[in-house]
Order: sequence, then C-alpha cells, then structure tokens
Amino acid sequence: MTAITNHAFHPTMLREYDIRGVVGDTLSTADAYAIGRSFATLIKRAGGKSVAVGYDGRLSSPMLADALVEGINAAGVDALNVGLGRTPMLYYAASTQPVDGGIQITGSHNPPDYNGFKMVFQGRPFYGADIAGIGTMAAAGDWESGQGSAQSIDIVDAYVDRLIEGFAGTGYRIGWDAGNGAAGT
Repeated sequence: MTAITNHAFHPTMLREYDIRGVVGDTLSTADAYAIGRSFATLIKRAGGKSVAVGYDGRLSSPMLADALVEGINAAGVDALNVGLGRTPMLYYAASTQPVDGGIQITGSHNPPDYNGFKMVFQGRPFYGADIAGIGTMAAAGDWESGQGSAQSIDIVDAYVDRLIEGFAGTGYRIGWDAGNGAAGT
C-alpha cells in the first residue's frame, strides 16, 4: 500500500467498543493501515515498541491484517503476528508476549461481509475516547514515522495448554463446538 498522509474513516466505523464496517463499502485496507499507524503511534508515544496482531476466519481478515501490520510498521513499531485465532487468543498473546498492545481483526457476531478491530493497550481495554482518538489522529495525519519489523509466531499450543490448565485428572466431560470460526482449527 502506498503510504498515506492522513485518513478519514466512514462515520459509522468508530464505535464505543470496537471499530467495525462492511468490507468493500465502509471498511477498506486503507482503514486498516490508518488504524495500525494510529494505534502504533499511541504505543510509541507511551514508550512501547511492539503490537500483537491476530485475526478471525473471515475471508477479508488476512488482507486487513497485512494492511494493519504495514501501518504499525510505518509508525516505527514492530508487529508480532499470532495469526488465525479467537479474540481471547490475541488477549492471551498480549499478556504473555513481549508486546505493548494488541489488535484483533474480527467481525465478531456480525454477518460475513462485516469485519473490524478490537484492541488492548498496555494491558488495559481500549474503547470510547481511545477509539475516537484514533479517528482524530488519522484525520490530522498525526502519526509517528519509522521502520518497524514484522514476525509471526505460533502460540496456539501454549494458548490451548493455558485453557486446559487446572483440568488434569478424570471425571470431566467436555463438549467443544468449534463451529466454522477461528476455533475450528
């Protein structure tokens, strides 16, 4: 993606608890880049250096992840891609890996043409005024610049081990309906 100097989001995208839109209509890779660059700028200004990125099983998620990582790197922040997984797996990565925040690309419970972003900033939820601030920063092009790196890691086994921690022994009957989402794998 060609670097952009500022960006305006569709007015319906920046919500109280997440950023969400219809892919190809109100949500594009330019939005993902601007989200990544804005969030990474906040991380960098708070003394941070890296952000974990995860995504759900929607067809649009990998392309949004690529643009998001490009925006993170353009702010001079490193991206740690944990790949396909559920939102709690991204939160697990953000709390166990040497990162300063995390972004999950997910459309959550919405129809397949939707997608969006949920964030955690230095161990705390990122919502409300934080999300509105992303819009203000992007519109002004108030971004840091630099050259971050990107690397991928596989944390699925460690995450699953954490999920079943404390369930050793016998006598448990567990049903897991992974459906067709990111938990399916």
